[in-house]
Formats: sequence, C-alpha cells, structure tokens
Amino acid sequence: MLVRDALVRSPFVVSPDTTLFDLIDRILGGNQTTASVVEGSLLVGIVSATDILKKLVPSYLAMDENLASVLHESFFEEELVKLRNVLVRHAMVRQVDTLPPTASVMEAVLMFVRHQRKTVPVVDRGQFLGAVTRRSVLTLVRGSCNS
Repeated sequence: MLVRDALVRSPFVVSPDTTLFDLIDRILGGNQTTASVVEGSLLVGIVSATDILKKLVPSYLAMDENLASVLHESFFEEELVKLRNVLVRHAMVRQVDTLPPTASVMEAVLMFVRHQRKTVPVVDRGQFLGAVTRRSVLTLVRGSCNS
C-alpha cells in the first residue's frame, strides 16, 4: 500500500494570510485540527490547534507550570482577543515532515507514531498534492481487510 492510496484529496488547507480566528472557526466547524498551509500550489507550513494554544500561553508558563495558578479567570479570553488579526504565517510550523505519493503507508504510520503527527502533507516535486491522515490510513487498511 502506498501513501497515494490513502491520500485525502480535499484536505484541510489554509492560506498563510488566514487569520487565527478564521482558522479556529474552521477547526470548530470541521473534523480536523491540523491544516496544511499552502500558497499557490506550494506547501509553506502546517498549523494546528496546538499552535494556536501555544500563542495563548506566555513563555514563562512553559518554564514553570505552577505559574498557571496565578492567572486570572479571564486570562485566555483576553489573550484570544489579541490574536484576532494574527495571521497563520505567524503561528505555523515551517519545517514540515512530508511524504511523496510513492512512499509506503508504513512510512506514514511511523510518522504518526514516532513524531505524534495527525496529518502528513504529501508533496511531489515541490507541489502539494494533499495529505494523509491517521483516519485515511485506517480506512485504507480496513478496506484491504475486506478483500
């Protein structure tokens, strides 16, 4: 089985100029929490709900989790308002693991497990083709068991 057999042809895609608020709305309205960031036909990054949450958490909290207890009740609401016009390009991860369509599904599974990925973009000669997800791989594998 190859990655191209598990390809989600209409994956969750956003532009680098999408606002984080728009991204949140799309996450809440769909069933995926990770989007490929595409400009033209080129993959330029990946962004997830976790990346948004990282923008809400001050760096000092990452150093000492005990400091979270001193935050006031409306802290996250106030921080989220500050993100209203922040663009995806300022929250996305630019170093992205990708796979070619000819890679084995096992390579995708290893990325899911070893690197805790939910989505792996599929790229051929620099062109974004789609993505492979845990669900699309499980669907492919389950379908092959019915044969």
